[in-house]
Amino acid sequence: MDPLTHVCSGVLIGQALRPISPIRRQMLLVLGLAASAPDLDAISYLWGPHVYARFHHSYTHTLLGLAILALVLAGIEKISLARFSFNRLLVLNSIGVAVHLAGDSVAVWPLRILWPWSGRDFVLRWTGDFDLVVLAAVGLATGLAATDVLHERAPWILGGVVLILVGYFFWFPGIAGLQ
Repeated sequence: MDPLTHVCSGVLIGQALRPISPIRRQMLLVLGLAASAPDLDAISYLWGPHVYARFHHSYTHTLLGLAILALVLAGIEKISLARFSFNRLLVLNSIGVAVHLAGDSVAVWPLRILWPWSGRDFVLRWTGDFDLVVLAAVGLATGLAATDVLHERAPWILGGVVLILVGYFFWFPGIAGLQ
């Protein structure tokens, strides 16, 4: 999945949790950053496409990577986000990284989610790396849930976008990239 869809997915989850106003922005920022964090492995492209092909979607896209990323992000964020306990940041970052892994599992890249315990690849191949319909659905839902009028309905908006995407993946497989 593309980076913008990952960020919007994390923010949408945050909106569905309906945080209180004083911490709303910080919570959405934490979830948006966490939802994009596993793609830090894309920096491997600086060493060439062969290194990128070896490391992208590898270590940071595992359950072990989820735990390490959530711990590191929570530690860094705790320095500037005094309103949040470390445990709350750890949970929010875990949710954000998990949303990223779920998003990538429906795309075309195989993930070794259980590494180092198993080398088995997990991939559903329901969509490509960039799917305009998925981005539009998640982006629109994120925007709607951010409005003052619909903010209280964010959990319903999240549920609606999930249903729309499930329908899209199953009933329009040629468009979604299902093989």
